[in-house]
Amino acid sequence: MGRFNLSKGERFKIAKSDGLSKIKVVLDWDSDADLDASTFLCGDEGVILDDAGFVFYNSENREKPFDRAVYGNKRRWMAETRPMSSDGAVLGSLDDRDGDSGEQIDVNLDKVDPNVCEIVFVVSIHDEGKTFGDVEGASISVVNAENGEELCRYELAETFTEETALSVAKLVVNEDGDWEFEAVGVGHVGGLETLIDIYAS
Repeated sequence: MGRFNLSKGERFKIAKSDGLSKIKVVLDWDSDADLDASTFLCGDEGVILDDAGFVFYNSENREKPFDRAVYGNKRRWMAETRPMSSDGAVLGSLDDRDGDSGEQIDVNLDKVDPNVCEIVFVVSIHDEGKTFGDVEGASISVVNAENGEELCRYELAETFTEETALSVAKLVVNEDGDWEFEAVGVGHVGGLETLIDIYAS
């Protein structure tokens, strides 16, 4: 299966019949700003089902429980472990404050809570005074976690100016019960707080 290049609004089907359940969602960009990738696991109302449905760098729902003997303190625990959704289906990225490159999110579609029908991938700018007008080469791709094959890619061609957050793409369940990856590419003013208002209210 060769790579499929998506335009805004287009979808790529991830069929159960292909045996594809473990994927990596890779967000890339070129910027010296601190950008953070987050994920919202939403029900049919378009909002998260519980707090751990918001997978982001500062979430206390992590892949490993806090152990003082191992980590010493919670700051180190947060720095060395990845955020995780309550169903264990989504593993967020470690927080990379150096900017420059992107972040990777791991998704196991077999583990997704059956009440979740959308998994939304977003990026926000942490640095004050920076916007997506300062970011170049933004893209998101879906990779088969089993063999490393890139399945599809969406390169954001939109022009952004004052936006400080992006709804980049989402996984949605279609009428056949299969997942589809949809290119969204919608910018928002207000950073991460605006995204929380949209998907967690």
